[in-house]
Amino acid sequence: MPWLGTVEKPFGNEPDRLYTQPSLTRGAELLIDNFRSSLGPRGMVKLILQPFPMRDEITSDGKTILTSMGAVHPGAWILREMAYSQIVVGDGVITTLVLAGELLKNSKKLLALKVRPAVIIHGYREAMKHTRDTLRKISKPADWRDHDDMLRVARTAAGTKSFGYQAAKLAEFAVFAVQHITEMRGGKPQLDIGDICVLKVIGKTSDETRLIRGIAFQSGLRHPGMPKRIENPRIALLTCGLEFKRFWEEETPVKVQVAPGRIGSMREARLKLVRENVDRITASGADLVVMSKGCDELHASMLAERGIQVVHRVPDAGGIGRLAKASGGKAVGSLDDLKEEDLGHAGFAEEVKVPRFDTRRLEKEVKSGEPLPEEDRLFVIDGCTNPRSVTILIRGQVESGLGESERALDAALAACRALVKEPRVVGGAGAVEAELAHRLKKFALSFDDKTQLAVIAYAEALEGLVELLARNAGLDPIDARLEMEAAHARGLKWTGIDVFARRLRDAFEMGVVEPLLIKDSAFMIASEAACQLVRVDRVLKGYAGATLIPGEIPPGSSEGPRVLNDAKDLPEETVKAFRKSRFLKPYGSKLELNL
Repeated sequence: MPWLGTVEKPFGNEPDRLYTQPSLTRGAELLIDNFRSSLGPRGMVKLILQPFPMRDEITSDGKTILTSMGAVHPGAWILREMAYSQIVVGDGVITTLVLAGELLKNSKKLLALKVRPAVIIHGYREAMKHTRDTLRKISKPADWRDHDDMLRVARTAAGTKSFGYQAAKLAEFAVFAVQHITEMRGGKPQLDIGDICVLKVIGKTSDETRLIRGIAFQSGLRHPGMPKRIENPRIALLTCGLEFKRFWEEETPVKVQVAPGRIGSMREARLKLVRENVDRITASGADLVVMSKGCDELHASMLAERGIQVVHRVPDAGGIGRLAKASGGKAVGSLDDLKEEDLGHAGFAEEVKVPRFDTRRLEKEVKSGEPLPEEDRLFVIDGCTNPRSVTILIRGQVESGLGESERALDAALAACRALVKEPRVVGGAGAVEAELAHRLKKFALSFDDKTQLAVIAYAEALEGLVELLARNAGLDPIDARLEMEAAHARGLKWTGIDVFARRLRDAFEMGVVEPLLIKDSAFMIASEAACQLVRVDRVLKGYAGATLIPGEIPPGSSEGPRVLNDAKDLPEETVKAFRKSRFLKPYGSKLELNL
């Protein structure tokens, strides 16, 4: 982004580049300003344009906005790297960035009052420690097996990303998926989020979004003569192929010369081998074969005659592995080992045709005149009993709408996963921030030095989140902050802002609940990011890790004074040699080197 600086001038047009701290804070604030208006369910969305390839996204998801932005300014770059740690948690990126921005803004005021950075950092870390301890004390226990607890958490996370009415449906799907794939190991719940497959298909409306208790492939049946739908299929999972390799596909360059009269016998032998393979599959009782390798036309036609469906070239990990968990089957590497107990089971298996609604054409297809197919094919295996892997099929007319629905689903899944790992919740809607700020102001009185100012600044940063949430909801931020302070002073610790009714209300009564794990991580990362930036007092620019040894002069430079206080003290040819060399360059007007 051009306003965050350039590679040659990372501090932009700063009037005085000697003051590093204001420059770093300014760069971080420029980055954070892009996220402030997107906080909360009533926040604004951003239109992100990607030039190569040309596409656009409309989103309020902090993770998507952050990964789409470039930052050259050192302060913005450091803050962005710190925020990536919150992306691993799955949600709360905007909260992390905005809180870090409020902390940096308050630190500027303290620095103007001649408070040393070490005192500010000490106060921020003491406040962070007290905040995390208080969070754990006031949080409420929850149970990931309870459908209502999980649904409240999922709706809160999805409601900030989705376009509104679809958030409830996506939250339901996320709760069902997480509860089905979670299993107890050693007395602790464990889940692999990779067992939940999200499939996006353009076409129809978002009302067609559904949960598949099984798996879906973006491919069709191997042969057109195969039955399109089978009820209660018995599924054979094969990691071997049903095809004869051609001579150029063989790994060993072996040539066999056959007399012309023996070619017919070879064809008969091949046909006999195909029949034996098909007989083995039929004897196992399977009527659906899912393969990770190929199936040739001869095998496919013979299996189609016996009414057996075949889907081939399915990935081992993403397809065969998930289908085995969903159907209860076992992957087999040879037809000789295929038995009836290795088969999986499902409610039905069918091939679905999906019309294409996009009019985009590839360049090579425009030149050759070959149109894109008018429809795509999906193969759906649904109705599995107690599946350990599920698929969520997202439908929509617009690609940007599909992307936002997927991001809302990812947020709901991340919130459910956090609740499984740490079964405790806190109230949202600004309630927990207001309560922590109220308690931090009392905690600040336990210090009798300037650390008290830093702790109060941390509390004011949390109140800044409440003000911003009220502003984005269309409320007066000062009135909302004062009403929240009065409510929490009376002991109503879960009082938050109802952004839809535009009034104060209990967060748990509204159903706005957030996992403790996500909130705790957001506060910790934001605090550490602010402390890192406050502690920096100078930026040095180097090249490829090269260090200039004291007393060493770059090649081509002339002799100058041994101790330099300013770049102007160097001869002009020496400055040019420095600029062309691989050694450490002078930064700004100061040259921090002893030659």
